[in-house]
Amino acid sequence: MKTLPLLLAAAAAVAAVPRALAQETIEQRLDRLERENRDFRQRLDAVAPPLAADTPPVVGAKKVYATDHGVSLAGYGEFLFTQNSGTTDVSDALRTVFYVGYHFDEQWLFHSEIEIEHGTTSDASGTTASGGEVSLEFGYLEYLATETVSLRTGMVLMPVGLVNEQHEPTMFLPAVRAQTESRILPSTWREIGIEVIGTFEAFEAKFFVGTGLDGEEFSAAGLRGGRQKGNREAADDVATALRLDYRPWPELMVGASTVYQKAGQDGLRGTTPIPELDTVIAEAHVDYRPGPWIVRGLYATVFSDDAAQFAVATGRNLAERSYGAYGELGYDLAPWLFPGSTGQVLPFLRYEHIDTQAKMPEGIVANEAQDSAILTFGVHWRPREQIVFKLDFEDWSDSFDRMNVSMGYVF
Repeated sequence: MKTLPLLLAAAAAVAAVPRALAQETIEQRLDRLERENRDFRQRLDAVAPPLAADTPPVVGAKKVYATDHGVSLAGYGEFLFTQNSGTTDVSDALRTVFYVGYHFDEQWLFHSEIEIEHGTTSDASGTTASGGEVSLEFGYLEYLATETVSLRTGMVLMPVGLVNEQHEPTMFLPAVRAQTESRILPSTWREIGIEVIGTFEAFEAKFFVGTGLDGEEFSAAGLRGGRQKGNREAADDVATALRLDYRPWPELMVGASTVYQKAGQDGLRGTTPIPELDTVIAEAHVDYRPGPWIVRGLYATVFSDDAAQFAVATGRNLAERSYGAYGELGYDLAPWLFPGSTGQVLPFLRYEHIDTQAKMPEGIVANEAQDSAILTFGVHWRPREQIVFKLDFEDWSDSFDRMNVSMGYVF
């Protein structure tokens, strides 16, 4: 019978706990929470010391990987002023991009980017009759199958070149992206489909299958007009892409990619019957950043079958082969100019040659205006990793020269 008094005493003690907690003042509760939080931080630091103060934050599309659960918000933008030696100067709210990601659990993620180009969608300004646009840059689900393999489905960035997948303004030196990346590849290029990514030690491989370019919009200037941007795309023929990158050490990345598709889309879109247009895009690239140096280069080429038949059907002189190549070299002077600073001051030089009519079908003369050599030199200043200011000059072999001033950011 001694058990009953003990049970009654225990029950009374348990019942007293809520009353005691209720009597705890707000100040006492805050003090208790602060002590518990301090103890937790001390235990966490003992297991994993805090990051160094100069560790760069995770920004942009990679931000979602740094979270365990929930929404990630990020973005980037560019503003550009161009002084043209032979025509009207232009000031442009070039692009503002918002990234929204979501981490469902350890394996499922969502990624998206919404881009506003040229500040407005209205169709009038002092220099153009064309309007800006609001576009879905990409939007896809990602499944992290294992530590080395993931799958993406939705609208993904095509795995080509140096700029198409990583095009934040802090990633490249000049104010304007290389013409090769815009007119040959053509960035920013996204398609609807499935992408598989595998990482094996120093190698990373990507394979894509899905929609592709609409060949009916190809022209003497190249493939860029064929991008469909997810807007009720012609999908009679699929595109495939394969990319392989090799990173023997963190400072160096070399790689190559290729895309194949029949761009004619069975000749069914619109009123102009066009041939199958077997199209092959191939490129090789390097990005090397030893110490204060930045060295980047890319070569890309396009082969278009049925170019002669395309010219007959459309009146547009598509090349059988086009190509572009560029190299960038920069050196960080900040350690000498501002000792102890975490910023960068990078004088740079870029040389580029692009010819979208390198080889024409028999009987069709190439347009010399599509053959350009461009020398760009200037300064790329990053007061911090996420903010950049650029000033450069472009010397064109076949067009007016230009001076560019730009500001960019990423968060």
